[in-house]
Amino acid sequence: MEVNVNGSNLIQYVPMFFIILIGLCVAMWLFVVFLKKKDNSEPLQSVKAKILEKPIQQGNIEWYVIECEDGRRLKLRSFQGNDLIIAVGDVGVISYRGKTIQSFQREG
Repeated sequence: MEVNVNGSNLIQYVPMFFIILIGLCVAMWLFVVFLKKKDNSEPLQSVKAKILEKPIQQGNIEWYVIECEDGRRLKLRSFQGNDLIIAVGDVGVISYRGKTIQSFQREG
């Protein structure tokens, strides 16, 4: 059984679909590697902070809005979505490079 649209066989487009899908996956992977490499070139900073908000989670990437002791607010991400457990309202010492959270030590 063949599926035809305007006289063309759709099966001929299947390899092209998979090539595009694989290309998108590779592009996304390269983007994440680029972000990690860029952040790893930044100095490690540690501050006492409170987690104010966890606005979005995209796959294994989680974003957090934190407030530092000096009143600064930062939006940081974590690529350790399943390993690093942080909840809104937590207070502790957060270590980060660039915009990526490296660790969080909860107080209390």
